[in-house]
Amino acid sequence: MRWLIPLIILAGVIALSIVCTSRVPAISKRYIENARLVVLVDNNPQKQGLRTAWGLSVYVEANGMRLLFDTGPEPAVLKVNAEELGVDLSKVDFVVISHSHGDHTNGLKLLASIEPGIVVYIPPDEGLERYVRSLGLRPVQVNSTLEISRGIYVVKPLYGPPIEEALAIETSRGLIIVVGCSHPGIVNIVRQAARDIGARPYIVLGGFHMAGAKPQEVQGVVSQLLEMGVEKIYPLHCSGEAIRSYLYGESYRGGGVGLEIVIRGDVVND
Repeated sequence: MRWLIPLIILAGVIALSIVCTSRVPAISKRYIENARLVVLVDNNPQKQGLRTAWGLSVYVEANGMRLLFDTGPEPAVLKVNAEELGVDLSKVDFVVISHSHGDHTNGLKLLASIEPGIVVYIPPDEGLERYVRSLGLRPVQVNSTLEISRGIYVVKPLYGPPIEEALAIETSRGLIIVVGCSHPGIVNIVRQAARDIGARPYIVLGGFHMAGAKPQEVQGVVSQLLEMGVEKIYPLHCSGEAIRSYLYGESYRGGGVGLEIVIRGDVVND
């Protein structure tokens, strides 16, 4: 019977080899099917009765989470517009700050008074980290693309200057990418998000840092975004009139303070 022992061992090795070399089916992703984005602060008007200011803040609801991307230049504008748009900032779960400039960070003072100790995701910037801590908030430094909640990502910070991160929400139709000022280049940020998350970009919204851009530059940027699969473009804040005018009347949108985008499965309303 001793001859059975090596035979059993050999059979076990073969079976283990088959298991290890077999192709394991990929786990299907659980996309966010319902999401809502509301522009709380922007220097471009969209809805009457709201205050405009040079800066940006976007409220996001997705997967049962509520977050604020950037906070605009002053607490008063953020507070008034949020109330007018029916957004309860006391229910925000966390904040994502794109970069250190005041027109994106000064509204944090309002969050500090409403929700002391709330988590704020920031790029690696010592000055920004000190500022967030000084307000009694909890900064979390992001160095590479990070999934902070299922289907919600902070995109790897890129250097502009300054260093800047973005937000991405993964839906069944592709990524919704929200940017602050795109100092590192809007195409670079979108490409980084698509590569790291492994999904096609679908909507891009925020500041593109293209004020004063020449027509050929605008056309080049838009062409590259379309080549990557982007279907809807919402240039806000520092994007400039050139790209807003270039896109006006096509299948894209301009937008401004009060813009609301609601996704319900495959249906997108704005």
